[in-house]
Amino acid sequence: MKHKAVYFISERLVILLNRTRIVDTMYDAYRILDKEEFRFGAFISGPSKTADIEQALVMGAHGAREVLVILK
Repeated sequence: MKHKAVYFISERLVILLNRTRIVDTMYDAYRILDKEEFRFGAFISGPSKTADIEQALVMGAHGAREVLVILK
């Protein structure tokens, strides 16, 4: 991905992923990224919710509110 910000500024994110490139561990993923042209990976776990310091809940503060992964 040439434009890294697209993962973090979108409301809804759709990722098309080649199922043969799925690996077991983050160590394996980083090892593969080292050989890629852009050397960038994002490990996205889901929408974030935060209300720690000011007790103000902000939905989607650190990324997309919805993510759909399509395996090809």
